[in-house]
Amino acid sequence: MAKEHNGVKMMLMERVNKSGVMEWRTLIPVLLGIMFGLGDGVANAEGRLPLNNVSLYVRMVLFAALFVVAFNACRLFLGRRREARAAALDLSVDSDENALIDYRWSCRSLTKLWAIILVCWLPYVVTLFPGVYWSDTSKQLLEHYGVEPFTDHHPFALTYLFGWLADLGQALFHNPILGLYILVVIQLLTAPALLGGIVLYTRRLGLSRLACHVQLALFALFPVFPVMFTSLAKDTLSVLFFIPFCLLFVEIVRSKGTICSKPWVVPTLLVMSLLTCVTKKPCVYIVVPALIMVCVMQLTKKARAFMAASALVVAVIMMVIMPKVVMPALGVQPGGKQETIPFAIQMVAHDVKYDPEGMSEADKKLVSDFLTIPYDQIAEAYDPVIADPVKGTSLKNPDLMGDFINLWLRKTIEHPAGHFEAWLGLVQGWFSFRNTDGSPSYMVVCTESAWYYDPITELVPQWPKTAVASGTARAIYDAEQSIPVLNVLFFRAWWASIVPFFLLYLAMRPGKGKFRRLVAMMPVNMSFAYLLLTPVSGMGGEPTRYLLQLICVLPLFLAAALAEQHGQEQGMTDRL
Repeated sequence: MAKEHNGVKMMLMERVNKSGVMEWRTLIPVLLGIMFGLGDGVANAEGRLPLNNVSLYVRMVLFAALFVVAFNACRLFLGRRREARAAALDLSVDSDENALIDYRWSCRSLTKLWAIILVCWLPYVVTLFPGVYWSDTSKQLLEHYGVEPFTDHHPFALTYLFGWLADLGQALFHNPILGLYILVVIQLLTAPALLGGIVLYTRRLGLSRLACHVQLALFALFPVFPVMFTSLAKDTLSVLFFIPFCLLFVEIVRSKGTICSKPWVVPTLLVMSLLTCVTKKPCVYIVVPALIMVCVMQLTKKARAFMAASALVVAVIMMVIMPKVVMPALGVQPGGKQETIPFAIQMVAHDVKYDPEGMSEADKKLVSDFLTIPYDQIAEAYDPVIADPVKGTSLKNPDLMGDFINLWLRKTIEHPAGHFEAWLGLVQGWFSFRNTDGSPSYMVVCTESAWYYDPITELVPQWPKTAVASGTARAIYDAEQSIPVLNVLFFRAWWASIVPFFLLYLAMRPGKGKFRRLVAMMPVNMSFAYLLLTPVSGMGGEPTRYLLQLICVLPLFLAAALAEQHGQEQGMTDRL
């Protein structure tokens, strides 16, 4: 009788524990809903939260309910009966053997997918010739030509590369733009192969042919891909190295490090890690933590040592050797320190605009001496959705950084709600379906090079303010964006927060291994954390650049999470 009582007690405790896990996991869509309510509330011209208006709290409740229902509906759909799951995640390659579109792991299959994606991209490639060049690219060319000081504000290695290619274009074609277009062509040839590789790899992880068809259609038909890879910026280049890094990262986690015994794996991982960071400096805060965290997982001793060594090498090269040795030797000046504290500057500017009485004369003098913008112009220049008008591109006196940080901390204690409001204004594009003007918060892409720094058109008269058929490219893009249901893919928030939060929701499912699953999605976790520190999310094309790496790799991590959830992964180490 006692044994029976103890058995019932243990069963009840197990059920309570499982119920508790589910309740905790439900907090993920609830938190997302609260952030969407706040993001929607701050999406107004003044960037102010209506804290005294009941509509703000109704928004939070509605969005929380929406995401709880949506996440649970997806969970139930993915957790349908075992027979249906087995059919959906059939790992057999027999069905691929005689199919027109072959997802077997082979060079032939990869070539087919590469060709399909590239052909689908051709309308944008043709209409956007000779490429789309961002303002940052023009600024780097101005540095190359000696008009602007040569700094590491943008990665100096890329500045050298852009300059060399511009000179090559001038020497060969009497047109610097055609030299830069060589790099665009390399992007257009490489990106479809990498995206096709993701499809083949996720098939091996357990994705069904139907799911692979959908994934291939996304890569081939979603217009953000061809438009962005016909553009030239640090983000479009960096992601070409970030994708292989993520593929290797997922396989190392999945194989528990056994793949590291292959002689090519660790050197390739290290090279991809370095190139990702060299071409886009913030990626060091994504790559290094991911490599460090994977060391705490259950890996082979050799793999753990390799991961720790790789993280150390990348950190030392990017944080010590590059700034302390290479840049001084080349005469490259460091980038402005203001880029490390855009939120602090925006929050203090918020105080200047909305609480000027709280700023003492000493505070005003400190702000004026620290920033390049005069204190009395900050209130007018303040824009709630972007830090650049106040932050600028340099500091008047960088030595006052410590004093300014102390001012920011003091004001944060005095006005935490105001500073939260200032931060939310900068990130609301990741947590909202509408812009401050009420329009949909879609991803904006550039189909012309009309945004540039002067005097680039004097130094490069061929600067393509408009492409061959920019209007046609824009019309095609707008038509695809207007398709009902599919237009959800064009929302910034879909890629920035909704899919990452759903991945977190999957990782926190009941059962053992939650920490391991969180570590397995570290590149996504850190990319999301990086978005929370960007100084603009709700205007122009900049947010689209920031999102590009997540758009490219989220299908990979989603497929890996689903395969691991259903316990039908198969080893690939012997196949690679």
